[in-house]
Amino acid sequence: MTHSAGRAQLSELATAVTRYGVWARVIDDAAPPYLRVSNPESAYAVEDVFCEPRTHDHAFIASFGVHLGSSHSLELTARKVAWLVGATDA
Repeated sequence: MTHSAGRAQLSELATAVTRYGVWARVIDDAAPPYLRVSNPESAYAVEDVFCEPRTHDHAFIASFGVHLGSSHSLELTARKVAWLVGATDA
C-alpha cells in the first residue's frame, strides 16, 4: 500500500471519529502512517489505528492487533474507535 492510499483511508476515518468529540490526526512521518485518536477528557485514552490493504477494501487495525472494521464500514469503525478511548458507550 502506498503511503498516500493509507493516509487517505485514515483521513476518512479521522473525519468520522471526530464526530464523537475525540481528537484525531494522521501521523504520516512514520512508516506506515497511522491515525492517533485521543479523548480530550482523559490523559490516558489514546489509540493508534493502522490501515492495511485488503482485496476489495482497507482494514483498520488497533495498535494491539484487533481488526476494528473496514473502509466500507467507516461509521461502525469510528464508533468502535470512539468506544476504545471512552468517548461512547458500547
